[in-house]
Amino acid sequence: MGKVIISAALGIAAAAAVMAAPYAGVHITSTQMMMMAAALSVGAAVAVLTRTVADKAIGKSRKDLLLSSQLKEAGQLIARFPHGGDMLSLSIKPDTLIDRLEVVDNPGKCITRDIMVALKNSGSTKFNPVELKRLFMALKDQPGFIHLVLLDSHGEFVGYIPGFYAKREFTGPNAEVQIAKYVDDVFADDNNSVNLRQIEGAGKSDIISDEAKISEAIVKMAGGFRRLIVLRRGYHRRPIGLVNFSDLMSETLSEQTKPSLRSMLGR
Repeated sequence: MGKVIISAALGIAAAAAVMAAPYAGVHITSTQMMMMAAALSVGAAVAVLTRTVADKAIGKSRKDLLLSSQLKEAGQLIARFPHGGDMLSLSIKPDTLIDRLEVVDNPGKCITRDIMVALKNSGSTKFNPVELKRLFMALKDQPGFIHLVLLDSHGEFVGYIPGFYAKREFTGPNAEVQIAKYVDDVFADDNNSVNLRQIEGAGKSDIISDEAKISEAIVKMAGGFRRLIVLRRGYHRRPIGLVNFSDLMSETLSEQTKPSLRSMLGR
């Protein structure tokens, strides 16, 4: 029980050191706010990893087994992209005729279906932001549209954009500007995919294999990444879903604290 308290205290202290700044009269900019968010992530990760180190001498607990498990063995941690069944898969290229897509031509038939959208770069031809806006206007009222993936000309993962952001920002008055920045600019230079983190998305380096250990995901996300794209066996052509920081920490911390709570309650 004491180790749980110590671990939690260290995690809280890591975040509190940054959170105390506003109360000391320090002006907080938007950049600093992002740093604060990263500090909270680190704080939570420190709590988990400190407890892990403290338990090594005791032998493997249920928590240890969880942390050493592969992501694919804890399926509830992966928010999987829709596939199979009645799922509507849209693979959009710069020369795709938007008017011929079922979701544009007959949106009522798609309203109950999961929709997976992939924008695939063709190399030299850029996406027309005006045409893409028309696509997202059609997707805006589709509840099954949750994920948008960017793939390069070889079909390999380049970036991820949450469906809610695309519905809101790719359909508004500045849609063409947003699409140019977060789609065309990323395809022009995939190093720009790092900017997708600004919209709660993920770039080409925000990835992890489904065969990686859960502890590896925690360490990687301790740097402030809100989500990681999961690749089947690490293959860039096979993005299968994503891991959210909040889900990962919730599951890990629950495995850590449940036994302690049972002990406190005498169960």
